[in-house]
Amino acid sequence: MSRKLQDSAFRLLKKAAYDIDHDRYKKAFENLDKVEKIEKEVNNPEISYHLLFFKGFAKYRIDELEESLALFGKALEISWDLFSKEPEKEDYRSFMRDTIGSIGDILLKLEDPVKAREYISPMKGIFEKTVLGFEKLLESDPENPAYLEDFLKTIEHIGLCFEAGELIEDAVPLFDKKFDLIEKLLKSETEMSEHLSSLDDSLMNFGRMCEGEEYLEEEYIEEAKRVYDRAIEIYGKVLDKDPENSETKVYLSYIYRYMAGMYSDQENLVKAEECYKEALGLLESEIENEPENIPVSENIEVSENISVPKNILFSMAIADMYKDSGLIFSDTEDTTKARDYYTKARETFRGLINKYPDLLEADKNLASSLDELAELFSEIGDFESAEMCYKDELNIYENLLQKEPENPENPEYSLKLSDIYRELGDLFAEEEEIEKARAYYDKEIEIYENLHPAEADKLMLEANIADTWNQIGRLYAEEEPETAVQYHERALPIFLEAFESDPTNEFFHEELLETLTVLGTLFKENREFEKAIRMYERVLEVQKQLLEIMPPASCHDHDHDHNLNHSHNLNHSHNLNHTHDLNHDHDLNHDLDHDHEMDHDHALEHCHDLDIETTYFELGVLHSEIGDEEKASAYHRQALERFEQIIAEQSGNPEILILTSGKAFFSGMSLLEKLESETKDSSIARKYYELALRTIEKLYEAYPMNLKLQEMLASFAEQIGDIYRDADKLEETIQEYEYAYRSLKILYENDPENPKHLHHMLGALNNIGIGYSVTDQQEKGKECFEKAFALNESLAKSNPEDLDLLKSNFVLLSNYANLLEEMGDSKTAKEYLKKAEEIDAKLAEEDCEWDSSLEEL
Repeated sequence: MSRKLQDSAFRLLKKAAYDIDHDRYKKAFENLDKVEKIEKEVNNPEISYHLLFFKGFAKYRIDELEESLALFGKALEISWDLFSKEPEKEDYRSFMRDTIGSIGDILLKLEDPVKAREYISPMKGIFEKTVLGFEKLLESDPENPAYLEDFLKTIEHIGLCFEAGELIEDAVPLFDKKFDLIEKLLKSETEMSEHLSSLDDSLMNFGRMCEGEEYLEEEYIEEAKRVYDRAIEIYGKVLDKDPENSETKVYLSYIYRYMAGMYSDQENLVKAEECYKEALGLLESEIENEPENIPVSENIEVSENISVPKNILFSMAIADMYKDSGLIFSDTEDTTKARDYYTKARETFRGLINKYPDLLEADKNLASSLDELAELFSEIGDFESAEMCYKDELNIYENLLQKEPENPENPEYSLKLSDIYRELGDLFAEEEEIEKARAYYDKEIEIYENLHPAEADKLMLEANIADTWNQIGRLYAEEEPETAVQYHERALPIFLEAFESDPTNEFFHEELLETLTVLGTLFKENREFEKAIRMYERVLEVQKQLLEIMPPASCHDHDHDHNLNHSHNLNHSHNLNHTHDLNHDHDLNHDLDHDHEMDHDHALEHCHDLDIETTYFELGVLHSEIGDEEKASAYHRQALERFEQIIAEQSGNPEILILTSGKAFFSGMSLLEKLESETKDSSIARKYYELALRTIEKLYEAYPMNLKLQEMLASFAEQIGDIYRDADKLEETIQEYEYAYRSLKILYENDPENPKHLHHMLGALNNIGIGYSVTDQQEKGKECFEKAFALNESLAKSNPEDLDLLKSNFVLLSNYANLLEEMGDSKTAKEYLKKAEEIDAKLAEEDCEWDSSLEEL
């Protein structure tokens, strides 16, 4: 009876496995439930293991990852029990190997190293015992290929788990065991291709683990270098046996790329470049004058069942490596070297196209590589080379369009062409070549106008055309604002209709808000204030409507869905991730580390509900322009209430508090500057500034070690002080600069080697000194100038030839001489004035742009 039940259980397990493979999970779980009932009767550990394994696998397939891990954890315990008693049994070795491998796959899919470490912790003991069990097994038969291979695969899977948890200290010792096993297998006639590929995957993941800042310490670098050196040695031994083994040369080139990445992270560019050259040399050695044809790679999207020269694959990899080489110099702003490497990549691609036009003039992956290269050229300001890359990419999709007529409902190639024209338009818009940019945008629109989407997608198509009209409008915003207005007004009704049709579509509501805001800004700059008010009132209506229909959390979801169908986007996204066969993809204080010189555009990058305060502010300013101060005050009160509401709601989110206070400060500063220049009451502007100041002060109290906050406070006070100084409000000027000076002093005490703080302290003391001098507090002014001289002297010791310091000294001496003259000490005043004149003469000699009448601290 027991035997029949066991046979029945195994039949049901086989059916469950088939059902899982065919996505029939309900049926699979029904069969597994039946197995579970049998398992309780027969108490067979192998059935128990398979039951847990298949349940875990089914849960994995339906993305119930944590339940899956719990089941595989239990399966691991059973498999260890079986393996520990009979390690020579092949099934039990496979139980261990497959279970650990499945656990590693799930942990990687979690994409959460912290959670992965929590799961790994109770399993570590079994991992360690498994390694010891295999080592003991090999003592009985050291050359047994099956034992060696199973041990190697099991170690690879354990390594996978450690990689998921980013446990570099645990992963490194496994490499030594892996290398030892591979060396033993090399002595046999074992096929090594799979093992070398797996080793490369492990080394690539190891390289990614080593990318974190915590692993840049010398001990980790040395350990990583030792692992890479041992891998080079292994691949070298494979090549000793088979010098023509191209696959091994490729893997060896990858090792050098990983090392280059490591050295690049260390900013050791000399070593990084050496490694890239080694890698390039290996691949270039495989380029042949008359290469053999090999079966086409699945990545080269040409007709099936043909062969291609292997030179294509190696050349693609070489070009990609040139790009990588250029990146390490681009990141350090050595644009000359970056351009040299990018140019070699482009020349390699161009050479391939010329040599193999029938194959490569219709290769999507080559198009993707050219697109990436164009972006890299653009980043370093080489727009001419970027344009050439984009034009080659255009040629590929035009050829594909000719060879493969498109389905009107699935216009893949036309949409790619429109994307490229958009990139070209953006490229020359950035270069401010208006007519050239306009020509490319017109090409993009022309493609859209020739598309014939399904009825449901027509509005999306029109919205994309309207988006391009907005792009053209931006081109003319400064030189021809009337033309800009015409294009934005042309786009507006389309976005209004689109928004009314689907207000939750982020593309629609963001483009509508942007179009209204741009028009509002253009009307404001043209002093058409009534029109500007109408635009901003509509902005406010849309924002309020969005807050009613969308919860605040949802507005942070930036997954746009504006497409003709579910397969091909009509939006302008160019993040293509195709790879060639030989190409590898290669604390609170930190959150607060933002540049306090944030601007309005940065602020607007956040969710729409954080922009209502900006709209209230703009409406306040505009109503003031038409003389309606009552409405202006009402809108400013609403803006301030909104700022205060955000600050209260986000009290536990430092990043949002910094952003919000920055917006409030710059709103207040711009308003203060305007009102003071017009000699109007500026008290409302002061409220914005004071709110920002209070917010950062409280944040600094909570995080006193974060000096960026103190920098923000100093910067706020300095900029407001500048406005009051220019408005001749001396008491307010003194107050702000004294606040700035206190903040700067704290910064200097915490970082005395940083000259930036001393420079700013000099400026603050100079302005305070002038303020006291003019307000009949000459002794206080004198004290300030004397402190400034002491600071200037300490700065001069470290860099006596610094012209900026000479300029500072000139200003201090001149102002101090004026003060002494006012105090009746003409003799000493003349002495200081003479020193100022000597510096003035020296500066005039060394700096052709020096003008002592304009220079300020």
